Amino acid sequence: MPAIPAIIGGVAAIGGALISSSAASNAANTAASTAAANNALQSQIYDSNKALEQPYITRGNAAGDELNGFLGLGGDPAKSQAALQTYLNSTGYQFNFNQGQDAITSNKAASGLLDSGSTLKALDQFGTGLADQYGQQYVGNLENVSGTGANAANALSNTGAAYANSVSSNNNNAATVSANAGLANAANITGLIGNAFSAYGAFRGASSYGGGGSGGTPYNAFGPGG
Repeated sequence: MPAIPAIIGGVAAIGGALISSSAASNAANTAASTAAANNALQSQIYDSNKALEQPYITRGNAAGDELNGFLGLGGDPAKSQAALQTYLNSTGYQFNFNQGQDAITSNKAASGLLDSGSTLKALDQFGTGLADQYGQQYVGNLENVSGTGANAANALSNTGAAYANSVSSNNNNAATVSANAGLANAANITGLIGNAFSAYGAFRGASSYGGGGSGGTPYNAFGPGG
């Protein structure tokens, strides 16, 4: 029975090919599962950052619209008027203007100059200076809020880019493992088929040697009498 070791070796090789093929498939499945878990984590981190930054972006956009209206940009008189009223009602300008006007007129009245040109000049100078002071302050405040929103938008953009890169890397790695597993499986299947034919040939060869007798027809791996 000289072919028995060869047969055993062929069967063992087939079993090894099957085990290797299973291991390659498991590696591909593990890589895919890991990529999916990593992608889910990246998505969670991105959504968390978005939730934190979105309020600043929203306020920044609102401040930008208010600033454009206050400066008369955009060609919308109604929006500009609304922005002016917001400015007058939210900065303390109106209160201080009224207080200053009352102080000037009271002072001029006490001096008998209430209806004089100097009173009108003082009122005009006070109103102009106060408007300029509060106007510049208001513009600066709006720019600060708008800038904060722009920074938040940039941060979210960077987070989005990092998220996209991480997901692409995870998917590419999983695809590489899967492709390599596919190649390994193909090689294993080819080896399995080759080993199966080798084992079969060895078996046929053993049968031909064992069955030969007086007048008998020998058999081998290539068929009767080959």
